[in-house]
Amino acid sequence: MGSTQVVIIGGGATGAGILWDLSLRGISATLLEQGDIANGASGRCHGLLHSGGRYVVKDPETARDCVAENRIVKTIAPHCVDDAGGLFLLCPHDDPAFFEQWWRAAGDAGIRSRWLSGEEARELEPSLATDILGAFTCPDAHVDVFRLVLANMQAAVARGGQFHTYSKVNSIHVASGRVRGVRYCDTRTGEEHEISCEMVINAAGGWAESVAALAGVEVPIHCDKGTLLVLNDRPSSRVINRCRKAGDGDILVPAGPVSVLGTSSMPVPGPEGLTASSREIDALMQLGIELIPGLVNARILRIFCGVRSLYNLKQEGGAAGREISRGFAVFDHETLDGVGGFVSIVGGKLTTYRLMAAHVCDCVSKKLGIDSECTTAKVLLRPAIDRKTHRRAIQMLPQPVAERIERRLGPEVDRVLDSIEAQPELAELVCECELVTRAELEYVLGKSTPLPAHTIGDVGRRTRLGFGPCQGTFCGYRAMLAGFQTHHWSASQAAAEFSSFLHERWKGQAFIHQGQQVEQLSLSHDLYGADGPICADSGEEDGK
Repeated sequence: MGSTQVVIIGGGATGAGILWDLSLRGISATLLEQGDIANGASGRCHGLLHSGGRYVVKDPETARDCVAENRIVKTIAPHCVDDAGGLFLLCPHDDPAFFEQWWRAAGDAGIRSRWLSGEEARELEPSLATDILGAFTCPDAHVDVFRLVLANMQAAVARGGQFHTYSKVNSIHVASGRVRGVRYCDTRTGEEHEISCEMVINAAGGWAESVAALAGVEVPIHCDKGTLLVLNDRPSSRVINRCRKAGDGDILVPAGPVSVLGTSSMPVPGPEGLTASSREIDALMQLGIELIPGLVNARILRIFCGVRSLYNLKQEGGAAGREISRGFAVFDHETLDGVGGFVSIVGGKLTTYRLMAAHVCDCVSKKLGIDSECTTAKVLLRPAIDRKTHRRAIQMLPQPVAERIERRLGPEVDRVLDSIEAQPELAELVCECELVTRAELEYVLGKSTPLPAHTIGDVGRRTRLGFGPCQGTFCGYRAMLAGFQTHHWSASQAAAEFSSFLHERWKGQAFIHQGQQVEQLSLSHDLYGADGPICADSGEEDGK
């Protein structure tokens, strides 16, 4: 049986942020995640680093939190952020009074913004509809969610933090009114393990309610489904928002070479088994076309769904979906339910993950009798690459490839460059869309990385392999071969991994009923064969 001071349940952005925060305070902690990193809402969002503009009218407190955290994340994790900026647009059928209200509220929240005419907005973004009446600028950005979660975990591991992916908590041991430890199962091997601890933090997002039940307490959450579309084009350089009361299809987020259009809002019972209807998809596309007419020719690469786990305050009297605050709440179950050493965090947003972690860790530190302050707003998650390493990378690899690998690996890129120097054939690109080399693929599969990949899907979350237009049709096969040739998997294991990877890639395309991506999916089926109908379930761990 292992032991630690704190066990964290949930490996999304908040859980990873908590592990990092506790490690900086000198508190030993182990994180348990039932899937791979960012398995829940974190990995199923549009990756928008909010400026606060979405909430200034309806939820000014959340807006102010986003304003502050937007600046902090850009400072501590610049390698995870595309600081593209954003626009809030006034369309002909939208309420001009809301446009005026937004401007006043944005100023009150501290959002840096300029008022543009429709013509000025189109000068910045020529693809915008010609009937746009005006716009406000804002400091929106895109954040690579998987890279951000990895950065927090890697920084924590360097300071003694521990984590276990594919580790599902089956029970929380409570004795004499306090948690004493947890029992979890390795979902890949079936082995069961126990960890004794002084405290357990429930950061399980959409699963927070079921995790709380293991300790015999209740956590009230409201699950709200959002559907998003990944498009093959990047028609705007900035994040495009519709300046109206929040609704479906009013955000387009540029994410590397693609764009993410969303999102819908529908109540659902829980975070699993999510599907999207063709009517929902068509409605999102039509709303996007109203902002950028050129989207009519866009290719939908994949469709995915995620769940917002919202904290529905009792005084909100039955509010649902977009009417529920995007704020967060920390539950001290010793005070509320008489279960000492158990704390839950619910609600919130990706943008405020660090702030959420800070509040939880302040509570935990106090309960452990440790006098410590949060320093995550000041400490870089990863040191910058030195000039010598950068020069070495661009000498050994084409510049676009070198730049991508530097952003993904940071100082760890030296290990990959060493491999290529010893075996030049490892410079081969296994994923042309995302410029992933064979050396990087073998590195993330190996044991020298602090967060090794176990599956081809894990490789994708660490490198973006399979996220491009072919959706893993070719690079997935190469990843399977690499895993077998490096003895990471046996022949049967490699085949099973590839089959599982293809199934996940196919699921995200199963709802696409027309266009070139249907042809791409058919090619993939023809090459590898489908074992019967493709499961119509787009609630997977990534969408980009």
